[in-house]
Amino acid sequence: MNYLGHWLFSDPTPDALMGSLWPDFGKRPSPDEVSEEFLVHFDRHQWLDKETDRTPILEPLRQALRPKLRKTTPIVVDMLIDHHLAKHWTEYHQRSLTAFTRICYEQSRRFGALTLPAKLEKTLNWMREDDWLAGYQDPRNVLRALAGLSRRLKFDDPMVQSGHWAITQAQHHKSQISQFLTHVNRSLN
Repeated sequence: MNYLGHWLFSDPTPDALMGSLWPDFGKRPSPDEVSEEFLVHFDRHQWLDKETDRTPILEPLRQALRPKLRKTTPIVVDMLIDHHLAKHWTEYHQRSLTAFTRICYEQSRRFGALTLPAKLEKTLNWMREDDWLAGYQDPRNVLRALAGLSRRLKFDDPMVQSGHWAITQAQHHKSQISQFLTHVNRSLN
């Protein structure tokens, strides 16, 4: 899952929210630099990534995507999970999506234990400014996100050309994505 999913399964505190994003941008800080809460959520992020990539629940979706998307399949699955979450948000959280993202953005600004890695700081600024997370409801924003990810890859990839098709595949596998999110919620609670 991507940023929305990581924040959904995070506590709404500055340390937890930043710990939930940090693994995509930097190494695990030393325990004397950050709170235990930060480290718990750092480790949770890594568990979520592994669970997303390995769970048999999502294997039918991965199999459907793999022939066209090849090695970018895990990246696209992450984005599709966030799109699913944003579209069906009321099934997963009691607050509205925009209220949830606003609170998370505000709390993430309060993190002060460490200087943010430059890429994380830049990404957070864009996320807040354009409300990326709530924007994942719209397939066009998912396609924009895939295009941005594609530009950072060092090899040719089919993510942008196959984006609409991938979103359709996710709709065909909606029940499996829902089942996976329920599995994650149960595992963490």
